[in-house]
Amino acid sequence: MKNIAVIVSSGKNEKEKVLTALTFANVARKNKLFGDVRLILFGPVERMVAEGDKDVMKLLDDFASMGDKPVACQVVANNFNIANDLQRVQNLKIDMVGPIIKDLAEKDYEFLTF
Repeated sequence: MKNIAVIVSSGKNEKEKVLTALTFANVARKNKLFGDVRLILFGPVERMVAEGDKDVMKLLDDFASMGDKPVACQVVANNFNIANDLQRVQNLKIDMVGPIIKDLAEKDYEFLTF
């Protein structure tokens, strides 16, 4: 069974796309549509999390309740000056996502980018 990584980069101006990505990741994990489902926040979406967008936070909490926490990019968080805000989010891991993406690619994960 294939493994996937859902990478969400869109931001506030594309909230529907963000919610679609997060919903897909949740449904895929809940229904075991793939061997593994990883969720990576990489870009403007991180501002939505830092600002506590209720719809986004609910979906992130749901995802984390089923296994691994979503991961947000430390470099982006630092560049956007939101690292402290993201560190306060309980169901989110902050890390360097470049090496994570490289590792997943080497393990033949498929990537879906929103």
